[in-house]
Amino acid sequence: PKILSQTAPAFYMGSCSFVVEKSKESTARVVVWREIGVQRSYTMESTLCGCDQGKYKGLQIGTRELEEMGAKFCVGLLRLKRMASPLEYNLPSSLLDIENELIESSCKVT
Repeated sequence: PKILSQTAPAFYMGSCSFVVEKSKESTARVVVWREIGVQRSYTMESTLCGCDQGKYKGLQIGTRELEEMGAKFCVGLLRLKRMASPLEYNLPSSLLDIENELIESSCKVT
């Protein structure tokens, strides 16, 4: 989530909750964490009502914004993988250019 908050304008870390409440114990993220031992198991939710902060404040979320979030999410996974095992995961410079382009790009909201 920290990586995503640095790259995705529609993602707000302040809206995250990492507490495992009793009502959430049967959710996939908690079961995967407890029973399989996946350390980074999260649920990402979207809104149909629009955003109340950031670049998209007061706007509806559409296909472009969801596609942007998907691209930023993939870039975040790539960064996480590189941080976790930098020696095993060297990328050609062309792929790093694509990563930087994805980070810098954003959807035009009209």
